[in-house]
Amino acid sequence: MTQREDGPASRVGRILVVEDSPSARRLLQDVLLRLGAELPNLRVAGTILEAMTLSSQWRPNVVFVDVELHPAAVNPLEGPGGRPGPQDPKDGVELARLLRSRNPATRVILCSATDPSDPRVARLIEEQSLEYIVKPLLATRVAEVLARAPTARAHLET
Repeated sequence: MTQREDGPASRVGRILVVEDSPSARRLLQDVLLRLGAELPNLRVAGTILEAMTLSSQWRPNVVFVDVELHPAAVNPLEGPGGRPGPQDPKDGVELARLLRSRNPATRVILCSATDPSDPRVARLIEEQSLEYIVKPLLATRVAEVLARAPTARAHLET
């Protein structure tokens, strides 16, 4: 897979992919690499807790969040400390809200096969000015959304 150095993903800075399906996570990672993302600027999270940790420590510019994240998706190697607490987000919608509340400059892009007219999704998109991509993810749609995202430089200046 060849990387486009001038692609839209090369201009947005740090990108975090939050997806509990390994195949969907890999697909989006491959699409982003093809669109110009560089490995040092691309992280993936398979759980809500992992996403919260990466977001706090790494401070991504853009976060792709699967709407239908399952809170029970826990890395078995983490043991009991890796389980979500009662105050933690229960799904991708709650995670998107949390990420935006922690850093309003972070660009959050929701991804799901769920109809965007679902009231909880539609409300979040309207309230938070979030983008939405319907699965299956197409590289052209990901590129369109990223092309509208502010550049990393603009993000750092805000």
